[in-house]
Amino acid sequence: MTKFLVLAGALLLPLAACGGSDDSSGESSGDVTTQAQAAPDEGGTVAESGSDATTPSPEAEVDDGDSGGSGPSTAMVTIGDQTYNFSTEGAVVAQCKTDMFGIFSVQLPMADGDGNINIVALREGTDPAVVDQVDAVAVSVGDEDWIADESSGLFETSDALTPGMSQVDSVEIDGSTVRGTATFVRQFSVIGAGEPETMTGTFEATCGEERLS
Repeated sequence: MTKFLVLAGALLLPLAACGGSDDSSGESSGDVTTQAQAAPDEGGTVAESGSDATTPSPEAEVDDGDSGGSGPSTAMVTIGDQTYNFSTEGAVVAQCKTDMFGIFSVQLPMADGDGNINIVALREGTDPAVVDQVDAVAVSVGDEDWIADESSGLFETSDALTPGMSQVDSVEIDGSTVRGTATFVRQFSVIGAGEPETMTGTFEATCGEERLS
């Protein structure tokens, strides 16, 4: 009997040792996650640990440099060696529309002086027969009028005025700007039996705040 108790005790000692080893191992090698306490934000509020909430930052304003069609509309034309400027600034009556029934239409007074400019430029896809218009530029400076218009009634006034002596040679529309080249005829030179006086030139106009008045 005594031998049995001694033997049983000897067998229990390794089991106890194994049990103790398991508990100790569980405590030391187990996966333990420690949640750090969040620091309070500027307002003194501590966010909950594990929360996905974030404080959105205000979006920065982006300046794309686009004026959005503001300010006066302007135009410039050069006929021969003379350049003239036109503007809606301070104008009582003026017009600048980038797309009026398929037409880029400009009617501006001279910026400093007595005169005005009238530009008609058909946008791509606009049928001249439908709008009853062609590309044309008319410039009035003092008592002189220069016409670049292949459909002008001046062709019926003088047999000396032939096709190509009054017309828009090229035109380009780029957003709120229209530009091109033209062959101008001086209106007074067509009246009578004299030889029509022609000049080549360039034109450009930019619509700021579109207006129709």
